[in-house]
Amino acid sequence: MIASLMALALAAEAPALRPGLEPLGFLVGHCWRGESASGEQDVHCFEPVFDGQHVRDTHEVTGGARAYRGETLYSAGADGTVSFTYWNSQGGVSRGTMRAGEGRLDFGDERYRGPDGREARFATHWRRIGDDAYEAVTTSEAMPSMNRTVRFERVEAPVTVSEARGLDGTHMLVHETVVDAPVEQVWAAIATPQGWREWAVPVAWHPEGEPDIIETSYSPGASPGDPSTIRQRILVAVPGRLVAFRTVKAPDGFPDFDSFSRTTGLFELEPEGGRTRLRLTGAGYPDSEAGRRLLGFFREGNRVSLERLRQRFVSGPVDWSRMRETNHGEEE
Repeated sequence: MIASLMALALAAEAPALRPGLEPLGFLVGHCWRGESASGEQDVHCFEPVFDGQHVRDTHEVTGGARAYRGETLYSAGADGTVSFTYWNSQGGVSRGTMRAGEGRLDFGDERYRGPDGREARFATHWRRIGDDAYEAVTTSEAMPSMNRTVRFERVEAPVTVSEARGLDGTHMLVHETVVDAPVEQVWAAIATPQGWREWAVPVAWHPEGEPDIIETSYSPGASPGDPSTIRQRILVAVPGRLVAFRTVKAPDGFPDFDSFSRTTGLFELEPEGGRTRLRLTGAGYPDSEAGRRLLGFFREGNRVSLERLRQRFVSGPVDWSRMRETNHGEEE
């Protein structure tokens, strides 16, 4: 099984973009950071979706009173017209079209509806500056505070995300990051229950008599076999190099588990001068509605998980009691 997974990973290629989306091609697969006059940092990351049928742009603005996040999905019609929908963490939604010119992308008819129902129009264009930068110019008569010019430069994403197709027609999801720790420490973090407790979940263990199983739960009070637990079966483990696993139990009510249980996960580790490049590949997502729902869920879920693993070696193991207090405060 591990040989089949490795073969699929090697044979997979990044998808070509659907006709009409090619002008976004120089952005895809990269993150871009800009700084406004007020000092806020805005980072956009672009990726292909569903074999290049769409392009997703996720962004986060930090440095203000609170973090602000948004996501845009670009889609091309049969006539090549590119439409987009944007939604943000405040509840606002924008729609419009994108037109490409020589070294320029024009979003001139964007219509934004805020969470209060009020609407505004924006005129925006992006001017490409070589391969490593672009300039975004935004104007709005209704919202003068949005009138700005921001230069975005290409940066390395903490966690990169890509999709590919295997030779058997199933989908693969690949997350990659660089961890500031040597291989042996990262190996312990992904291959042992103690390691999992330091970044992934508050509780983890080997069930009695099953050393090839790591059972975990996001519930601190969970015990073996509880409805909340997750079981990962280790299929292959090569110390310091890779771990292949399959999820054989999910929490009760986890959607589409029948499809997910047939996927295989693969952690690969490569030393990089005292640090570790870590790649997580999920292979075998079916080409079905269930498979697409799972891809959407784990695209973000695995990104957050790898970011948490990366941070574990920056600021130390997760303090799960503090995290619960923070989450309770947000819910209240």
